[in-house]
Amino acid sequence: MPGLIIYVILSAMGLTLIKIGTGQDISLFLNAKGFSLRLNWILVIGMLVYIISFLTSMLVMKNMNLSIFYPVSAGLIYIVICGLSYFVLREKISINQWIGMSVILVGIIIMNLGKNG
Repeated sequence: MPGLIIYVILSAMGLTLIKIGTGQDISLFLNAKGFSLRLNWILVIGMLVYIISFLTSMLVMKNMNLSIFYPVSAGLIYIVICGLSYFVLREKISINQWIGMSVILVGIIIMNLGKNG
């Protein structure tokens, strides 16, 4: 379970950094010699963190049932991203999102009651 939490945190952090980085200086130039791509450091760090989260997910999945891993991780990532969106990106969270996060949390708790794997 600690690996799952690490994956969720890395994934949410990576996605949040990617969102922040895409709002900054990104450029793609095409010319006769080919193309050049310029990315800012926040976007690059976000992509690296997200890649690390993907690699972490593979290690965690190896030791968990996929039927537990995927829904739990997806739900937790959604909740953490909503929190980061609110506190870091200053996005508003609607009442429907609050209700949805509550339902997700209840679902995660139910899925993990008496689990065998």
